[in-house]
This record gives sequence, C-alpha cells and structure tokens, in this order.
Amino acid sequence: MTNFEKSLSKKNRRKNSVAVIGAIFGDEGKGRITDELTSYFLKNFKKVIVYRDNGGANAGHTISMNGKKIGLHQIGSGILQKGCVVVLGKGMVIHPIDLLAEIEEVKKVFEFKTIPSKIMIDEMAVLNLDTHRAFELALKNRSTKTLSSQAATGRGISPSYADVIYRFPIRMRDLLAKDWKIILEEHYDMYTEWISGMGMDCSQISVKRFNGKEELVGDKDIFIHNLGKCRESLSKYVFPLSEFIKKEWNSDTPFIFEKAQAVGLDARWGIYPDVTASNCCLDGITSSTQGIINANDISARFGIIKSTYTSSVGKRWLPTFMEEKYAKELRDDANEYGTTTGRPRDIAYLDLEMLSYFCKVSGIEELVFTHMDIVYDRDVKICTKYLKDGIKVSYMPDQKHIDGVIPEYKNFHTWDRSLLKNSKRYSNVQKEVKDFVNYISNKTSTTPVMITFGPDRNDSILI
Repeated sequence: MTNFEKSLSKKNRRKNSVAVIGAIFGDEGKGRITDELTSYFLKNFKKVIVYRDNGGANAGHTISMNGKKIGLHQIGSGILQKGCVVVLGKGMVIHPIDLLAEIEEVKKVFEFKTIPSKIMIDEMAVLNLDTHRAFELALKNRSTKTLSSQAATGRGISPSYADVIYRFPIRMRDLLAKDWKIILEEHYDMYTEWISGMGMDCSQISVKRFNGKEELVGDKDIFIHNLGKCRESLSKYVFPLSEFIKKEWNSDTPFIFEKAQAVGLDARWGIYPDVTASNCCLDGITSSTQGIINANDISARFGIIKSTYTSSVGKRWLPTFMEEKYAKELRDDANEYGTTTGRPRDIAYLDLEMLSYFCKVSGIEELVFTHMDIVYDRDVKICTKYLKDGIKVSYMPDQKHIDGVIPEYKNFHTWDRSLLKNSKRYSNVQKEVKDFVNYISNKTSTTPVMITFGPDRNDSILI
C-alpha cells in the first residue's frame, strides 16, 4: 500500500476525506491536485464532494483537460467531472455576478452545454459585492506608510469578512429573500457613507469584475439592478446545506476540502501586509461546516508545495530570494504570474525553516511535491536553517525578525526531467528525486504522498 493510500484511511479518522492546503504562499497547484483527487475517487465512487471553505474571487486555481485550461476563482476544482458535487461553503465570500460569469466561462472554454458537476452554495455564505471592492480601493488610496492596504487584490475580500465581525454580513439567502432590496439598499447607503468619509464617491469608483474587467459601481439604482439580474440564475444553486453535509459525511462519499490561498497568507501565520482575511488552515473547515465536520476527523491533510522553489507575491521580503538571472529563467519557464491578478511572482529558494513552521501550525501531515520538472543543469538549492549573529533561530511570522536572518543552504544533485516524466511508478524514479523528497519530508515531519511533473491530470506519481 502506498503512502497516499494509507493517508486516506488512518485509524480513528473519517475514511476517504482529504484537505488540500497551500503549504507556503499559494499558487502551489491546489486546483490541479483537487482535480486529480476527484478523478481518483470517481473511479470507485458514484459521487465525490469538493468543498471550498474559504476565500472568494481572490483565489486562482488552474485546472487543465484535453489541452485546455482555466483559472478558477470561486468554483471548486472538481467542476469538470460528472459525479462531483462542488460546494461553496459558509466560510466563503462570494461575488454573485462574477460567479455566474465564471460558470459561463467554464462552459465556453470546455465547450459544455451544461456543467458536468453539480454546484451547491451554502445559503449562509457571505456576499462579496462591488461596494466591498470600492471600499478596498478607497482604503488603498488612503494608505500611508503607517496604515497600508497595498497588498489587497482589489476583490474586496477583507471588507466582506469584516462585515461578519461588524455583525451585519449580507448572506446569500439575503439576496434571494423577499426584502432583498431593502437589505441591499441599506448596505449600499452605509458603504457610500464610509467611502465618502475618505473623500471618494462610491458610484464613480471603477472596480474589477471577472477576468479583470472594470465597471463603475454606479448609483444605488444601478447597484440594485445589477444584483437583481442574477437572483433568478443563482437561486437554483443556493441551499440550506447543514443536513446535506451531515448526511454525506456519515456516508461513504469521499470529501475533498479545497482550501484557497495558503498558510503563509493566513493572518495568524503570515507576514503583514501580505496576508488574506480568511482561514487558510485545516481548522477553518470546522467553522465553515458549522461544526458538523470536525476538521480533526479528516484523514489526509495534504500540504501542496512547489518542489524546487517558492513563489511570492506582495511586499514581503524573504532572505531566500533567488538571484534574478535564475529567477527570471524560472519565472518564464513555469509561468509564474498570478492567476487572478497577472502579477509577476517573486522567486525564492525552498525554505525548510518556514515550511516546517507552516506544516506545524496548519495541521499538514502529508506533502504533495508539485513542479518536480522545474529543474536545470545546476544543483537544486534549499534553505535548511536560519542564523542570526551566528546563532540558529527559528522562523517567526514577523518581517523585522526575518530581515535579520541569514539562510544556510544545502545543495542536491539535480535530476533529468524527461526521465522523471517517463517514470510510471515511484520505484522507478531516479535516486536524486527520492533523496530530495525524503530529506524534505523528514525535516518537516511529514509523509510524502505524490509528485507531479506537469499540469495535466495524469502528470503525477503516487508515493
């Protein structure tokens, strides 16, 4: 039995349940792994549930099929497969207009008349609206050296989650309620007042919509009109999901929990200001399912990493940033540009001090090694420890602490990417690959379960 198979049936855990967690700063290939896991389970089960529990349109999960690919933002990555139920959970913030546009884009790219999978949205999911995006842009315009929101994606994610803390979130069921106009009009009035206080006119702010398109928020009538147009189309996807989740969790239906962003972007464990507003770790699943699923009962907790390097977007400075001549080569080779924003990503060497910390605080127990084909004639270099004033120190999610550390590296012999792609079993994989995988797993107290060497569903080897 492989490590992968063992991970799905741990003692005293719910069998065939797996969390897919970004283990560092995101963009590691969570969507591609979720798609592959969906395919794996559907070989033996008639139904698989892919559950998104955090984030919103700031996510960018790329999946491929038959030479075609798409960057998904709000929809779960099992969307292409019949028998999959894609759930958008309570813990998400959902932009209704963008969601419908994304569904149409999936149909267009893959030439579907209807989506193969079933989409179910929890009625308790919070709305992410143009007002939230306008507010975020107003904050960005207001930012100073001491008060910064420059790391925001422009998708209004933080303001949407802040509504929950302020005790007046607009939920999906509110959009479908009889008094929806009153609820949304009050919301619009409040946000226009806030934005006016920062010296801007909400109606005249241009916000990003699906695929980067920009539109003015417009006045209250336009705002309500735009939302009104999507109510009927959305209604067929929205359900009270508590009993459904409870029933399926108590059955043998496989569950895949597809996390958005990554541990290093979680506000508790990331470096400000480059953090997100949602829970990027295992424990967020408990609250999103309203306690029906205890995240500690999930059998497999897969941390997804880019094997030979790390990518980063934002203002954070990392001591392991790669020399630019190598970074540029790798960035272009691996298309390291943001799925949602298109921003070029900074490239760093894999940092085991940081990765070990993230695995510990997030609940990761297994590692999936993606991008194993991104190797060159030179050795593969990884950071193994931090030194400060000659003394070994640990990673801490604090930029001032990170600024003072000096990384210590270990070099590994490279491997032949073409030989790797032709390996059908892990037993046939080159010794250099195994040595690399085993070293990282041992140092992070995790178990290796899979390596990938391409974007397509079968470009992988189970360990």
